[in-house]
Amino acid sequence: MNQSITKARGMAMLIFVNVMWGLSFIFSKAALAEGMPAMTLAFIRYLLTAAMMIPLCIRMEGGIRLYRWAPLALATTLLGITVYFFFEYTGLQRTTASAASLILALVPMMTLLYRVLFCRERISPVRWGAVALSLIGAYLVIMTDGSEGAGTLAGNLLMVCACLCWTGYILTTPRLMENCSSMRVSTWQAIAGAMTLAPFALYERESWVPVSPTAWLCIFLLAAICSALCYVLYNDAIRVVDTLTVSLTINLNPVAACIGGALLLSERMTGMQLCGGAAIVLSMIIDALETGRTKKQG
Repeated sequence: MNQSITKARGMAMLIFVNVMWGLSFIFSKAALAEGMPAMTLAFIRYLLTAAMMIPLCIRMEGGIRLYRWAPLALATTLLGITVYFFFEYTGLQRTTASAASLILALVPMMTLLYRVLFCRERISPVRWGAVALSLIGAYLVIMTDGSEGAGTLAGNLLMVCACLCWTGYILTTPRLMENCSSMRVSTWQAIAGAMTLAPFALYERESWVPVSPTAWLCIFLLAAICSALCYVLYNDAIRVVDTLTVSLTINLNPVAACIGGALLLSERMTGMQLCGGAAIVLSMIIDALETGRTKKQG
């Protein structure tokens, strides 16, 4: 009974985390719409995240030092935070939050393709079908003009670059996680992220403009909830929920972003983009189910 309650709480955490990660596109888009430069927004987000996570990590881990693994943590930070957010936030200025979230749903498929091409991993025809379906969906989302005019294609392509950065991040981070606690890594990356983003924010200082309290609220939500809180909840949840279920809950990201974009930002998606988004999400579900079936047979 206690175990079932624990798993139920874990599922609730996963649902909350993935919905908030989907809504993070909405919060970011709202702050950018106020005129806040892209890299300045990223810097403030991770500065606040670091300020929140440092005392938490010290309390839970007794310190934040990574010793000889610090260089690798810095490398992953540059890839997964500094360069990634350059592409994501610059892309968000030119496309809708809904389209951006759907394009980022390609990351699992990009990771799979990397393992096939460079690690020579053999995959089943079903998984190849999932890859093909995701690529078709991405084409429909990226190449279809959205509600923001000619700049949409450029924004979508920038989001593809963000996908590549995040794929590289999740491929290089496991070695780091094998040797250091996730809390220490996350805290150190928040600190390193703020430090590496600072020069870019200063470069944008001539573009700094006063923003509304609503924009500051969005930034606080990005740091406090979408970064600090969600990371802690996510790591607690994956201890008690099976990995197949964890992977399936990722599909809530684009769903939350699309609904939030429609309700909060009055975004509209074309029929072709909706079909493309559905294809991407379906491909992820097919791949997750096939992975679970293969593991049971093995």
